[in-house]
Amino acid sequence: MRFQCVHCHGLVAIDDSELGQHVGCGHCDEVVQVPDSKFSPHAVIDDFVIEKMLGRGGMGIVYKAHQMSLDRPVALKVLMSQYATDNDFIIDFIREARAAARLNHPYIVQAYAVGQDDSIYFLAMEFVEGQTMKQIMDVDKTVPLEFALNVTAQIAEALGFAWTEQKLIHRDIKPDNIMITGDNVAKLMDLGLSRFDNDKLADTEDDDEVMGTPQYICPEQLIGMPMDVRGDLYSLGATLYHAVTGEFPFQGRNAAEIAKKHLQDPLIPANTHNPSIPPSVCKLIDKMMAKHPDDRHESTEALIKEINHVKANLTGTKRSPKSKSQPIKLKAGNKSQGPSTTSKHMSLKKKGKTGSFSKSKGPGASSKNKTVTRNTKRTVSSRNIESPEQVSGRKSTKPGMPVEGKYSSKTNPALMFGAIGTVVIFLIMAVIFAVNK
Repeated sequence: MRFQCVHCHGLVAIDDSELGQHVGCGHCDEVVQVPDSKFSPHAVIDDFVIEKMLGRGGMGIVYKAHQMSLDRPVALKVLMSQYATDNDFIIDFIREARAAARLNHPYIVQAYAVGQDDSIYFLAMEFVEGQTMKQIMDVDKTVPLEFALNVTAQIAEALGFAWTEQKLIHRDIKPDNIMITGDNVAKLMDLGLSRFDNDKLADTEDDDEVMGTPQYICPEQLIGMPMDVRGDLYSLGATLYHAVTGEFPFQGRNAAEIAKKHLQDPLIPANTHNPSIPPSVCKLIDKMMAKHPDDRHESTEALIKEINHVKANLTGTKRSPKSKSQPIKLKAGNKSQGPSTTSKHMSLKKKGKTGSFSKSKGPGASSKNKTVTRNTKRTVSSRNIESPEQVSGRKSTKPGMPVEGKYSSKTNPALMFGAIGTVVIFLIMAVIFAVNK
């Protein structure tokens, strides 16, 4: 075994029998304590110095370590000792590492190196500063809706990339495996259960030994059906459900009971647990968690497109509490509705689209509502609404000119003078005729 001296940072090689003892450093002659195990702080595996344990994955334990050759922090995943002698697990582990190393994507934790040191198999990965979704939810129980949708879209993009490039399926999407950076960027990590699309699930006779996490696992994975990326989208939908409601989609006393519900029970709508969740998000989750893969989104691109559409509507709702599909209705005696009268609605009123404003406001109207009423009156005046008598007595008008109806009930002066002229001419002609006779 090797470890790093805490005084000079030189590497010291010792026998495994000296674990936990004090020895002299051959570089600086200082007395140092040997780590208690091969995975304790300061222990060295290949090019990496162990600093602390970060967590456990499906097949291995993840440590924070320092890569000496490139002087950078890494997440070092080490195959668990009980699997290190199992050739099948070793093959799966190496294959997973090589597939992950081919994936370079902003929403996927980057794999750096895979190798073996004595009997230890390891995978070195990008170390991400931040928290997992699970750590965030452990404190807050739920996360903001728009944030959850952003994370879902980013992880969907990562899954789509892994599927397109390597036909790689994660098989264990859950809040624990989604890291959130300080810039609120989601990164998919812990590919400990990843398999290629033509792999089959491990056989198991124990109901509690499920390849995947029971609360998030997809139906086809439970019954051993062939899987594609849509299986990961189901688990991602379960993760979104948990993130915005604080509840698992299906609950039970053990893994077998939960699995049965994944296969048979209808999903309780998300807004049953959290009434603030809009129907569009419930519909999105329902489709992601459809029992049959064919009823889910056909691709990650289709899912991302729907997420963006849902987010756009949420943004519009946030800016305008009364959406276009729910016009503001003013009723007599209402108090001021203030900011809920949006600029978009007002622009429609200026064009004369006042169908939602069928009644004028009473004395209790606010100044803004009075403005709307005045705009409505101006629109009515410009349209020149007249009585039937005015319309029938009108001869012709220019477009847009108001019709004046003040002569409709009196004698027209032109007609009166015309009649007088006729009488005068008749008298003159009579006089002339009498003189000539």
